[in-house]
Amino acid sequence: MENIKACAIFVLLIIVGIGMVGTAAADPGITMEVTPIDNEVLPGETATYEVNVSYFMDYPATEHVVLSIDNPIWSYSFNPAEFDINTGESKYSTLSIYVPSDAPPGTYNHTVNATATGLIIPPVIITERVTTTVETTVIPEFSTIAIPAAAIFGLLFFIRRRARK
Repeated sequence: MENIKACAIFVLLIIVGIGMVGTAAADPGITMEVTPIDNEVLPGETATYEVNVSYFMDYPATEHVVLSIDNPIWSYSFNPAEFDINTGESKYSTLSIYVPSDAPPGTYNHTVNATATGLIIPPVIITERVTTTVETTVIPEFSTIAIPAAAIFGLLFFIRRRARK
């Protein structure tokens, strides 16, 4: 009888322990989406993104969210950079990444973070990767325009002169 009682208590402790582990490891209910508005830009322009942070919990709660970028290669700003969010809300921010005028063409990745602190301990950090594509516009040099233009005008002059004869 003692063995059965000990086994029952042991099984009950295991069930309670598994239940507690599941609760602690539960999804905190914070999501982030980063949508490009202008992610293909020329050097010297600004790439912009819309950042949407949503918060959902089974019980009413408030979190303080701070937005940032890991190891930024260029200067950036969020508007707003931090805010409080309640259960069931979505908050929006605009991310602006300033591309230097001497940036070579290419694709650049940025890791956006939303760090939420409040009732959940330790703070929850959500990351999403965004890509900025820097394009270039080549301004043709004078000689590459002037020589063909002069040739066309010369041909037109020659054809017109021949037509008069």
